[in-house]
Amino acid sequence: RVTFNWASAVFVTLPSNYMGAVCGLCGNYNGKAQDDLIPKNGDKPVSPANFGASWRVAEIPGCVEGCKGVCPDCDITQKVKYEKGDFCGIISDPKGPFRDCHSKVDPAEYFEDCVYDVCLYNGRKDVLCDNLGSYTSACQDAGAKVYSWRTSQFCAMKCLAHSHYEICSTACPASCQSLAPPKGCKNHCEEGCSCDEGYILSGDKCVPFSECGCIHNDRYYRIGQVFYPNGKCEEECKCAQDGEVECKKFTCGPNEKCKIENGVQKCHPVGKGVCHASGDPHYLSFDGRRFDFQGTCTYTLSESCGLEGTHLVAFSVQVENEKWDRVTSNKVVSVTKLVAVKVYGYSLIMRENMFGVLVKVLVYQEGNHYVIETNFGLRVTYDLVYHVTVTVPGNYRGKVCGLCGNFNGDQKDDFQMPNRQLTNNVNAFGKSWKVTIPNVVCENGCEGNDCPKCDPARKAVFSKSTYCGIVTAPKGPFAACYSILDPQPYFDDCVFDVCASNGDGKVLCNSVAACGFYSNIFILFFFFLAMKCPANSHYEVCAQACSASCPGLTEIVECPTSCTEGCECDAGFLFNGETCVKETECGCYDNGRSYKAGEVVYEEDCRTRCTCDPEKGLICENHSCPQSTKCMVKKGIRACYNTGKTQILRTVKKLKIQTLFLLLQSVFLMIFKMVQIPLYLSIADPCKDANCRVKESCRVEKGEAVCIPTYTGVCWAWGDPHYHTFDGYNYNFQGTCKYVISKTCGKLDGLVPFSVTERNDNRGNTAVSYVREVDVSVYGYTITIQKNQVGRVTVDGELLNLPLQLGDGKVSVFLRGNTAVVETNFGLVVSYDYNWYLVIRLPSSYYGLVCGLCGNFNGNSRDELQNPAGKTVSSVIEWGKSWQTPDQDKDHPCWDTCEKNCPTCDDNMRKLYETEAYCGALTAKVNSVFQKCHEKVDPQAFMDNCVYDMCFNKGDKKMLCQALDSYSKECRQEGIIIKGWRTKFGCPMNCQRHSHYEDCASPCQPSCPFPEQKQVCKGACVETCVCDKGYVLSAGVCVPAKSCGCSYQGRYYKPGEHFWADEACGRLCECDSTLGMVICREASCSAKEKCTVVDGVRACRPISHATCTASGDPHYRTFDGRKYDFQGTCVYQLVGLCSQQPGLVPFKVTVQNDHRGSKAVSYTRTVKFSIYDITLTISREYPYKVLLNGQLASLPLDYNNELVVFVSGWTAVVETVAGITVTFDWRSTVSVTLPSIYEGAVCGLCGNYNGKGQDDLTMRDGKTAPDGVKLGESWQVGVVPGCSAACQGAWCKACSESQRKEYQAVRYCGIITDKAGPFRDCHKHVDPAPYLEDCAYDACQYHGHHGSICEAVEVYVTACQSQGVTIYSWRRDNFCPMRCPANSHYALCATGCPATCASLTSFATCHRHCAEACECDQGYLLSGDTCVPVRECGCSYDGHYYKKDDVFYPEDKCVEQCVCGENGAVTCQKAKCRSGEVCKLVNGVKGCHPEGHGKCVASGDPHYISFDGQRFDFQGTCVYVLAKVCDNDKGPSSKYCFTQEGRNIIVRTVFGLTVLYDTVYYVEVIVPSTYQGKMCGLCGNYNKNDGDDFRLPILCFTTCSHHTAPDVNFNCSNTLPACLRF
Repeated sequence: RVTFNWASAVFVTLPSNYMGAVCGLCGNYNGKAQDDLIPKNGDKPVSPANFGASWRVAEIPGCVEGCKGVCPDCDITQKVKYEKGDFCGIISDPKGPFRDCHSKVDPAEYFEDCVYDVCLYNGRKDVLCDNLGSYTSACQDAGAKVYSWRTSQFCAMKCLAHSHYEICSTACPASCQSLAPPKGCKNHCEEGCSCDEGYILSGDKCVPFSECGCIHNDRYYRIGQVFYPNGKCEEECKCAQDGEVECKKFTCGPNEKCKIENGVQKCHPVGKGVCHASGDPHYLSFDGRRFDFQGTCTYTLSESCGLEGTHLVAFSVQVENEKWDRVTSNKVVSVTKLVAVKVYGYSLIMRENMFGVLVKVLVYQEGNHYVIETNFGLRVTYDLVYHVTVTVPGNYRGKVCGLCGNFNGDQKDDFQMPNRQLTNNVNAFGKSWKVTIPNVVCENGCEGNDCPKCDPARKAVFSKSTYCGIVTAPKGPFAACYSILDPQPYFDDCVFDVCASNGDGKVLCNSVAACGFYSNIFILFFFFLAMKCPANSHYEVCAQACSASCPGLTEIVECPTSCTEGCECDAGFLFNGETCVKETECGCYDNGRSYKAGEVVYEEDCRTRCTCDPEKGLICENHSCPQSTKCMVKKGIRACYNTGKTQILRTVKKLKIQTLFLLLQSVFLMIFKMVQIPLYLSIADPCKDANCRVKESCRVEKGEAVCIPTYTGVCWAWGDPHYHTFDGYNYNFQGTCKYVISKTCGKLDGLVPFSVTERNDNRGNTAVSYVREVDVSVYGYTITIQKNQVGRVTVDGELLNLPLQLGDGKVSVFLRGNTAVVETNFGLVVSYDYNWYLVIRLPSSYYGLVCGLCGNFNGNSRDELQNPAGKTVSSVIEWGKSWQTPDQDKDHPCWDTCEKNCPTCDDNMRKLYETEAYCGALTAKVNSVFQKCHEKVDPQAFMDNCVYDMCFNKGDKKMLCQALDSYSKECRQEGIIIKGWRTKFGCPMNCQRHSHYEDCASPCQPSCPFPEQKQVCKGACVETCVCDKGYVLSAGVCVPAKSCGCSYQGRYYKPGEHFWADEACGRLCECDSTLGMVICREASCSAKEKCTVVDGVRACRPISHATCTASGDPHYRTFDGRKYDFQGTCVYQLVGLCSQQPGLVPFKVTVQNDHRGSKAVSYTRTVKFSIYDITLTISREYPYKVLLNGQLASLPLDYNNELVVFVSGWTAVVETVAGITVTFDWRSTVSVTLPSIYEGAVCGLCGNYNGKGQDDLTMRDGKTAPDGVKLGESWQVGVVPGCSAACQGAWCKACSESQRKEYQAVRYCGIITDKAGPFRDCHKHVDPAPYLEDCAYDACQYHGHHGSICEAVEVYVTACQSQGVTIYSWRRDNFCPMRCPANSHYALCATGCPATCASLTSFATCHRHCAEACECDQGYLLSGDTCVPVRECGCSYDGHYYKKDDVFYPEDKCVEQCVCGENGAVTCQKAKCRSGEVCKLVNGVKGCHPEGHGKCVASGDPHYISFDGQRFDFQGTCVYVLAKVCDNDKGPSSKYCFTQEGRNIIVRTVFGLTVLYDTVYYVEVIVPSTYQGKMCGLCGNYNKNDGDDFRLPILCFTTCSHHTAPDVNFNCSNTLPACLRF
């Protein structure tokens, strides 16, 4: 006896005479359970997995033995949960419904199985119910009584119509075939569905007794059932209403054969015909004819023709094509948008890009295709994007027509038009099958230059194996397909489509996937074509559509027998026919249809109203439409719609006809005169059915009711931030955490849910916070806009350039001026200016349906302070705190209000800032630029906020400018443009390079990737920086118009930008600016890397890093941990790339050492880092600055988004996108950190990084050095005057053991190893022994000087803190005290990325641990190398930071001079170097510098040498003018410095004058070449002519007859020499 419940439980019962005579998964039935797991052909028991595999008799595509992947497990806490009485515990409950069964059927095994199953399925109720049902069957089969355990809320059994559930129904019910039980049926108790009173089983349905069917040849048939007796299809019989069988002679038609298929015997078609439309679209007819047709209308793909006299069913398949929006040219390229199938009176529609299908009956999904399948063999598939197939059975040969041809085996006559005529013109053929739809404008194909073409260069790219070449690759994944299908046509189509789409990866994937679909061979090429699966699902090359489906789905959809490429639901989710949902979200499946949870539908002319309850199933009740309504179908939904009339007054035109009969060429001329008269119309009002929301109005558009929001709510946060809610409530809140600013709450009733959160930060003042990050979550995307990341946003963790579109245009993200704008298709607009100004605009459809810091949008500003639970709180601080998000940054604590050292604002300052010279200008009634906006936007709140910001920020001008800017922006939204305020109040806008300020610019500026494309621009003009002529926006930066990047799958990439096109780093792409498109190739991470996303960028990241350091003496520690000392003072290669290994970025780090107080010791003086074709120099000469290609730069510095330099603690940190980090503390300690991909590929003083410290002393020639000196000499790459490779002289003696021990004491270096000392927690992370040794060495050489000891201890402190280890206070007043500069204080654990004027976000992407440092005081920020008040901050420009009033030249030839001024704005003007000047770098400063210098010398007797080289002697003993600027006795005002070098006293000025005097004998005057021809005195006129150097002062010309003295002694008069005196 075999029983199966058609779900999951099968039972086999055998009589005892079979004992020991059977085998299989059920064992051998020999009474010994211990040998049941002996496998087939085995003699010993094995594991269950191996035992099961041994009894495999067939292989089903996609089947697995054992677990699929990693076996799931169930932890103990889950097990305990599912063992309880509300789960599997009900089985073993001694008082439960199975209590009477325990003695007959041991519940233990069933209980264990239940816990196992339910646990692995995460508590799914249907799995629990199946297990309980299995135990119920076992109990009832054993004759035990089971009490009712199912309820309407728990495991309710769904019964068919006219039946009901019974816990103990008869196992042998009466049926139409026999009122008596079937022969041999043992009538025992069995739970199940029993027919209602008056009904009886007819097959599997309960029908009235009067509707019983027929019995023919001892077989039962239902009424209306057609069957073919005798197995020959020579007779067709039908069961009639009266129980009689009516038969007639029958023969199978052409191309049909009588056979059994899927359990049914009838005339089945022989063979089938398949037609394809894919891509462009490319067509392949039933008979194999290929053609391309670019029509964009609706066409008949295939329909039945000439069915008269046959038993074939009529059908029609139509496709609607549209222009391909991915093609940016004007070429006509089309793609399928919609597929409609008409059959059996139904119209079934599958639309493009709609996950789900709008149909009147259910259509099932198979993999990533939707399928419409009929019972006569018609099958239509569509992937909703790209690929359509129509399959017709063989009996339709010659009985179809349309674009798919006539299916007669002859492809030559496939271009047959509806009039039966043939044509060779594909456009004429396509046009002939056009379905005419009124008022639709479309095109029928393309001709000549309108058709797309692929140039040879692109064709060559797309033919490679990384693109379409994968289809024809001899060893590719489709090689198995070649014997079945010629790949060449598919390759050609693929190249055409990918070329037309400019290399779009989705098109490539769709095209290649089509080849697999055609051949029905599924190959794993996931890493090549990364299929994006919807939420809660994942890609499988062999997905089982029904492996985890909602209960009931498989009852109405036949599961495919084979797997197909597609998406499979994740664990814990079920397939509902469209998407993967949680079990509680599964719908109902009844009457051959699917219903969503909570869905209400009307059936049978609205006489039945059904509601889907996931727990109870489909609940139906009688219904009738109310008065003035009628049951109709609108927009695909049947319901009761209003038919009431509305009387509308219309003014219409009446025709007053004056008729003039003229017999002129048979023309009847009518002359019309128009007059207007009132007319009352009584028409149906669609708005009565609209059910618009509270703040929506109804508008009729094209006869349809449309609900329009009545207004738009605005919420903003700016400055402090000051908040303004949707309902107009203004408040200040200084929290620095992450908060929900607005999200949907309550019953949305079809509205799109969304959430907007923001994170704030301090900017040098804890009393004030600013918006620094905005998250917008909508349509399943999370878009993050971060401060200072202009032109870029992060989408789901991936950093992307703007502009971009998401969700097929549902969300657009773009730049408007300097502001990022997120715009949705339902009216939500979020904008953030990447700095301090956030605005949310929301349509009034959301009235009362939002919550958060923007309020509840209910029109009442007095009830805003409500927490997430809806309760009113007492203060703004409590309110803000309640809206903190759960995902706070745990590494960086935040606060909701200022708690200590809070600044204050006195009344005098408040009154000052309320004057019209400051914030009062906003509210001034007279002579105010803002006055004209007062009626539209109340300025009072803006003025109050302005005063608040100015006061708490000590009069920072930027606060005033922000407030004025905020008011100006709101005025613009109201259509009022305020100009001139920036000039009046000194608030210039900081425009970056190649851009300029405009006060009323178009909000849609030309931008990449298609700058020439005309944009549909809406909105008021904006005040912004506009690219200069010839430049366009590229991800927020102005670039030459010809240097745009590439568009790829709706995203923009800059020229040369690399990115991974998949989540597994298997396909690497680059924007090729030459071809103007993205080129991709197969790639992968190396064994030393892993694919991860960091800071929004997916890349191959190293699995480890290694660091090399040189500190103190210097003491070297290589990457592999080898330690040695080397005192060379020349220039050496610390580390550089020494391998040709592909993929590694070349680099080199060199160091120059020098002596410092002791010739026995050398310290690092200068570090040079060469990478990305630049050289970065960090030198002790320029503390807290760096040299970029020789030019001085303040920190922080950002070079081309490839390299950043910033200060961390007292150290300069250089980080690169290549993963290389270089640090130098401007004193003695340098470190280089390399990622693991550089293992074995580097060389220099740091070793080869191969994991073996023993070979690190490898010299340049490959030999091993005996010591550090020889190693250093071999890696010398440059010399400086006086440098040497080793210590030379008497001072080179080593320290004695006693000296070393003295300095290893705790009061010196011993603090490092002190087990109870401040570094005790670090000892297990960083070995202190080598650091103690180095410290003692340095202390010995400097005779215990505390400076050397402190520096050595700091090296260990840095090593500990870089590991994230906590150290304790170690500095004391008498041991290494720290003295910090003005406006700063010492901190033991300061943030690793301190806030600066340039990058005010202190830890947006900071990955450094804390470090001891001098932190800026409250109210101050780091400006380069000094802490300044926030108001004194400078400017950020082109990746560089400039201090306030800094002058710089951004261009190479000094053609433009820029100044960092007020409001952080840089202003530039054209410049030109003066005569005698040239644009060059001098001491790291680029500018107009003298092209040379003139030197004048007076020495000895004295002997003179003039600027122009004239030599003369003059023995005067008075005071003389040696050199001066003519006609300028005052001299220039300039900064100067005095220094003594040896015996020389030197005066130097910033403008280039140098005067040297040895205090005895020698004087030297050097002036820059800018003074040529402008000098006077004994040194001459410096005009490059030594013949006129003896020119007298103008004063002498009145008393002397010669203009030029005849000799040096001036034989004129005794008074003449006095005219050269002071």
